[in-house]
Formats: sequence, C-alpha cells, structure tokens
Amino acid sequence: MSPPIDKVTSLKNTEIFKALGDTEIEELSKRLKERIYPPNTAIVREGASGDSMFVIKSGKVEIRKLEPSLGVDLTIATLDSGACFGEMALLTGKPRTATVMAIQATEVFVLEKKDFESLLTEHPTLSISLNKIVAARIEEMNTRDGLGVVSLKTLKLDKDVIAIIPQQLIMKYKMLPTSYSNNTVTLAMVNPNDLMALDEARKFIKGRAIDPVIVSADDFKKFMEADYIELTKKEKQEEPEVNLDQLLDSMDHVQADIMKDAEFEDTDEDEAGVTDLAREAEGAPIIRLTNNIIAAALKKGASDIHIEPMEKALRVRYRIDGVLREEMMLPKKVQLPLISRVKIISKLDITERRLPQDGRITIKLGNKSVDFRVSSVPTKYGEKICTRILDKSNTTMGLDKLVSHPGTLDLVREMIKKPYGIIYVTGPTGSGKSTTLYSSLAEINSVDVNISTVEDPIEYDLAGINQVQVNADIGLDFARVLRAFLRQDPDVILVGETRDKETAKIAVEAALTGHLVFTTLHANDAPATFMRLSEMGIEPFLTSTSIIGIVAQRLVRRICTKCKEKYEPDPIIAKYLGLREGMELYKGKGCDVCGNTGYKGRVGVYEVLMVTEEVRHLIAEGAETNVIRQAAIQSGMKTLKDYCLILLEDGLTTVDEVLRTVAIQT
Repeated sequence: MSPPIDKVTSLKNTEIFKALGDTEIEELSKRLKERIYPPNTAIVREGASGDSMFVIKSGKVEIRKLEPSLGVDLTIATLDSGACFGEMALLTGKPRTATVMAIQATEVFVLEKKDFESLLTEHPTLSISLNKIVAARIEEMNTRDGLGVVSLKTLKLDKDVIAIIPQQLIMKYKMLPTSYSNNTVTLAMVNPNDLMALDEARKFIKGRAIDPVIVSADDFKKFMEADYIELTKKEKQEEPEVNLDQLLDSMDHVQADIMKDAEFEDTDEDEAGVTDLAREAEGAPIIRLTNNIIAAALKKGASDIHIEPMEKALRVRYRIDGVLREEMMLPKKVQLPLISRVKIISKLDITERRLPQDGRITIKLGNKSVDFRVSSVPTKYGEKICTRILDKSNTTMGLDKLVSHPGTLDLVREMIKKPYGIIYVTGPTGSGKSTTLYSSLAEINSVDVNISTVEDPIEYDLAGINQVQVNADIGLDFARVLRAFLRQDPDVILVGETRDKETAKIAVEAALTGHLVFTTLHANDAPATFMRLSEMGIEPFLTSTSIIGIVAQRLVRRICTKCKEKYEPDPIIAKYLGLREGMELYKGKGCDVCGNTGYKGRVGVYEVLMVTEEVRHLIAEGAETNVIRQAAIQSGMKTLKDYCLILLEDGLTTVDEVLRTVAIQT
C-alpha cells in the first residue's frame, strides 16, 4: 500500500491542477475536507450527479462499471494513495461515469463544488488558470469525433514506442502508442472518448502531447494476437512472470473481443437451446465475468470456487484457508451462459445437464501452470459447478515447509527413507494429505528410483514419475493398476486412496515383497488406522509386518502476521486444553491483508506414529486402539493435541482454530 499523502502533494499530482503555481495550490488545498470510508462502501455511484472531486490519501478503491447485459458491476481499475477521481465531473457537472467502491478503509481529500466555486470567486487568477485547463480538456473531448482512422496493418511501428505503455494497460484500454515525433505520441484507440484510458496513458507519456487516432476493434484484436507478440518477443522473454493483476486482461485478450452489448433472457433450463447457449457463453460480457471470477479466486488464494444456482439468484463462493466465503450474488439470468462458459473451457458437454461431469482447465501464469479441476452436478435450481484450484508449486515444497516441528520432521524423513514397507497418511478430505504425499515423493525422487502412482484423479503432474489415472468405466481400478505395477520393476508405489479390501491387500503384499508403498486412508487419528484396516478385512499379522508408520494430519488457519496480537485466554478453555500457566497466546485482530479474518494461510497439524517393536506386537495381537495409542505415546508419539499446543506456543494459530479443527481428548 502506498503511504498517505498531504493535501498540497495530492493537488500537485492531480492532472488538471499540475499547471497551477504554488500559491494557487496552497489556496486550493485549504478547501479540501477529509473523509473516511469503511471497506465495501460506495464513495460515488455511477450516474449520480457530480459535485465533488476526490483524492485518495490512503487506502484503495475499485472503479466499477455497470455491464447492462449482465446487470452486474465489473471492476475496470484499482486506485490507491495519490490517485484522484471525479475531477471532470466537478468541472463540467456531468453525471458520474462509474461507481467508486472502497475495498479497504480509505481516507480521501474532498473538494466540494460549493467550496470550489467560492474559491474561484475570491481568486480570479486561479479561475483563469483553471478555465484554460478545462477548456483544453473539453476541446480534447469535443474534437475526437473528427479524429483520423488508422490501420495497424499498414503502419510502420516502432517497438520502443509501443513499449512506452505496459502490455496490461494496452489490452485493458484497447490503446496502442504507434509513433513519436515533434514531442507528440500518436495513440491508436478503439474508444478515443475513454478519458480514463487517456489519463492512464498520461502517467507513462509524461511531458509529451498525445495525438489520439481511431483504430477498429477488429484491427486492434488481430494486431494484438499476432504482430504485437512478435514485436515484443524479446521484452516478454525477459519478464520472469505474469502479475496476477494482468491475468484478467491477458485472458480477456486471448478469449474475447472488445466488450460489446449482449442480451440475456431469463430462460428455463429445459427450454434453453444449445446454439443460443453457446452464443451467449462466447459473448464478451460472459467471458469477462468468468475471467473476473477466476482471477479474483487466484488473487485471494482460494482453493475452491463454488458457482451455485439458487431460486432467484446465482451465488459464487470461495473456499479460502479451508473456510467458505460468499464472494458475489449474480442475477439469475446469467446462470445458464456463465455455467455454459465454464463447461466449454473445461471441455464438458454443454448439452448434458442431467448427469454429473468432470473436466479440467489449465492456465499458464508466468513460469508456472495452474490447473482447475471442474465438477458439475445437477441440483434443484440448475447445474452447480465446483472448481478445485491446483497450484503445482504447492506440491513440491519441501517437507520442512510443511512440518514446522523439527522432531516430527525428522520422524517423517526417517520413515520415507526406508527401503520397503507401507506408510499411511490419514485425515479428512482437505487436510493436505496429497501435498504431504507429493512432497515426500519429491524428496526421494531421483534417476535411480522407479516411482509409480495410481490416482483418482491425477491432481498434479510430477516430473520423472509414472502416473496412472484409474478409469472405472473400463475396469481400470486401483487394484488392477497395482497388480500391473508389480510387474514394472517398481521401487516406490503411491496408491491415491485405499478404498477396499482388495486394494488394501495388494498394497500390503507390495510392501512385504520389498517395495516402499505410500497410501491414504480415512481414520480419525494415527492409532485408529489399525482398526480401520481390520474392518476392511486385513489380518492384523499382515498389517504388523508390513507397516512402517502413520502420519495423521489436519490443517488449521495461520494467524495473520500483519495484525497479530497477544491476548489472555479464557481460564476454562486454557484448563480444558491443558495450557501451561503464563503461556502467551496470539490472535489476529483483522486487517486489509487478511480480509479482516485474522488469518492468512494454513499450517499443518501432525501426529506421526513410528511403529516400534512394542506397537508391532500389539497390532499383531489385535489390541484395542486405546492400548496402541498409550504405547505409542510412551514411545514418544506427539498426538494431534500435543502438536496443536506447539503451534499455539509458537504463535502460529489460535485456540479457536484448534477447537474447530481437532477433536481434543482430555
């Protein structure tokens, strides 16, 4: 976030006041008032009368324009400290052309029309200066209808001139600097009446005049898709990655034409024609809305996107740090085209709305790819879409980034370095089991180790590892693939999930015949795994002789480091958890960085049971879970509760998170 600015500096940085002298700026600054807007508050509304100009002292706002065909506001720009808006509405009295929404606590300087007019009366010289500026801006607006028209195909373009304006702004505002001469930059624009675009261009074309010319939308689109890439190839290769702020624009550039009007009717699903749906799904407004939803999810670190039909609306929710949050409510009329758009880009059948479907999307984001696993299911009010976001960079992080406690980390590493045996990773859905497994494989992966995995589905591509996806439709299940693996000279085998007796039995046999096997199982904690295997029909003596150890895990939200503060716990809860007297606890009070939740990111909770000889004997005898648990604890096992206490003492999570996520046994 940019630092706060003072009144004089704010006026000097405002385009229409730059030509004023220091004395005039000082007089003008005395009329500025200060206001504070809470997050998610509209500062001005599109279409409202313009009687004030605003300069942002601190905070951040979004500029939003209503897309009539969708009935929703789309974000077109973000402004922070030092930026201004509303100056031309103040000078000309025209209605606001966009809504400005505070997305953080935002403090602004305000120049109201009555103060502005009284100032002009008291200081005629200031009035003359401003009148010249206003006249120039109005003349600039009024003369655009007579602008020249150019064809980008026929122009000889200078790549150094093109590079004056960043690519993301070129694509967002559909403008391109084409030439420079006589201290003037020629700017080809699809919409030369877009004052916001011109103001953005002026930030990069400083001290030079701008000569706008008109270029057709089709000509601009074709140039950007072909010639622009070739002209800027060298510069593009030097950029290490694409900023997330560019994602929406780059996707919009590739997939959509210039934003145009489209009409959507409230159509019943049964009556919706395939041709009409496909046409609406390929329309620019729906493409841009889809891109907005995806880009916002990536920016906020969401793991899942839920698009949910309701009786009279369409709800979009994100799962962030394991908790679902409502992002937006959309008009019902966008439901069919939006869901059809998601199905098209994930290669699903848009004609099939009665049966569940699964698909996949891959987006290139700089030097890394992000995969989206898409699932559709028919509900009472229409198809629901759930999209799981799979960031490949999270799967190969070292185990030391996952396991914060050194002693527990050493145990896990000792287990995965064993030459043979079976390791179970247990926990509920969404507890990070896949990340633990992939990170373990990455740690032991080398050219002299043959690693094969069987998964449903393959969530991440792992370099140098043989991955097989099950396909129940043709009889390719876990057990069949496992039997095939045993004829493939494997060293290490990963079974995505042990779901039935046959799979469990083959996995045990593989471990007993000299292979290292990783697999997952649904069990409440590490000692409960043995009872779960017994219920699946695996003999205790087979389990006892094949098993290396168990990693039970959960994920709890991490305290935001920007708003972290100490607090005194409730004595009853402290006693219930067994907190030591005087133990310092922390929580997040909520800030802009964490979305006022007090949490940012997640941290793992681990219970690692390394099978000792004593525990092995108890397993073989079919001992009760509690007996095995006590023996493991006496051998040094830290329970989920013990690990939570470590996280609390390290100030990484909160008591509320521990109670929400982990079943505490007292």
